[in-house]
Amino acid sequence: MALLAHHIGVELFGREFSPETPMEHVITFGVTGVMLALMLYGAYAALRDFRKWRRGSVA
Repeated sequence: MALLAHHIGVELFGREFSPETPMEHVITFGVTGVMLALMLYGAYAALRDFRKWRRGSVA
């Protein structure tokens, strides 16, 4: 079920992390959202700078 797919545990340093309480879910989704937004902006900025570099207008 896609709705419950976020309950897959992630193991870091021998300890399993998975959200259990509503607050842990909010924090998990918030952190994941921020990470996704930063990755998307990074990809956009890299493509923008690459295009600018190809045109030869980098100062």
